[in-house]
Amino acid sequence: MNYYETLYIVHPALESGRLKDIILGVEENLKKSGGTPLTTEFWGKRKLAFFIEKQKYGTYVLLQFNGEGKCTSDFAVELEHNPNILAHLTTVIEKDAVKEIEEDLETQIAGKTREIEKAESTSEDGKKETTETETATEAAVTELNTEPEGTAPVRSEEGEPAEKAEATKAEETTTDESAAEDNTETQEPAKEETAVSEEE
Repeated sequence: MNYYETLYIVHPALESGRLKDIILGVEENLKKSGGTPLTTEFWGKRKLAFFIEKQKYGTYVLLQFNGEGKCTSDFAVELEHNPNILAHLTTVIEKDAVKEIEEDLETQIAGKTREIEKAESTSEDGKKETTETETATEAAVTELNTEPEGTAPVRSEEGEPAEKAEATKAEETTTDESAAEDNTETQEPAKEETAVSEEE
């Protein structure tokens, strides 16, 4: 007899009562296909790596079972035809890898639901703390940038003293002005040539 485990993802919109019915229905389909369910582990709602049927989240359930022959292929067909199951994957496992779970399905579902609610409230609190920390950091940076004169030398973006940076900017400005003058000198003779050709 071979041992298998199937991880399937149930639609996230289902409530805990309906979810239990779906899981029990999957186990019944497995029994009809010739398999024997060993353990069912409820993993809870998790974010998907990519959208499946336009869903961002899914409720994960791990089912370990044993069976022979065409049991897995018949079971896969049943899962494919179930509209509440977004995706599934069945793999072969060793007998040693079969888990023993003491909690019943209802307790697992209730426990995971509470954990998800706690995690959501904790993440909201974490966002508030992060926002407060960012505000304090911005205030400290602003305070450092507005130090009174004479306390620290003013530096340019490149790290040079401000006087040297201003001198460099002045040199660049004069270079730009002289280049502009050269352009106007080259354009004036062209205008004169155009005027001469019009007179002829």
